[in-house]
Amino acid sequence: MALKTPVSEAHVRRVLAEVEAGQETAGAVVSDADREIARRQVLGELSGDEAVREAIAAALDRFPEK
Repeated sequence: MALKTPVSEAHVRRVLAEVEAGQETAGAVVSDADREIARRQVLGELSGDEAVREAIAAALDRFPEK
């Protein structure tokens, strides 16, 4: 899903910093995969649902069942 209005790189960095700060405040560890998924969502390359699916898949890869 592409955004109709492009966003600046400064906007992307600001949103990602805010998201990461919130996650760290909540005690979550933000991975590089998480950052990339969030970046793609902010840019409009992924819908919210697509981002959630990718985040779940990335978490399952990081934390496989024992």
